[in-house]
Amino acid sequence: MKDFWVAHWLHCPPEREFVNGRRVILKHLCFGPAESRVWFAAEEGGCWYEERTLEGVQAGESLLEPVGREELQRLLSGEVALCRRLRQEELIPLFQEEKERWR
Repeated sequence: MKDFWVAHWLHCPPEREFVNGRRVILKHLCFGPAESRVWFAAEEGGCWYEERTLEGVQAGESLLEPVGREELQRLLSGEVALCRRLRQEELIPLFQEEKERWR
């Protein structure tokens, strides 16, 4: 799958398979300081947001909270718009398909 950069953030498209009980819907990785933001579907149901700070003043901090369908729709719509703006057309169907799953 093709990832793309927006400033210091690497944007990763949805994954198709569950790995360790999770399927990534959207992932943003920052390198400087290292930080990850991951929205994922749990195998047992529901959608979650996980944020981890890996270096810097807040190193070791993490957050895990449930995400509602409306928020997920908004995030995925934003990724579609970003893909259009950055001409990442091959990723648009992946994000749109994910939006349909969470209607």
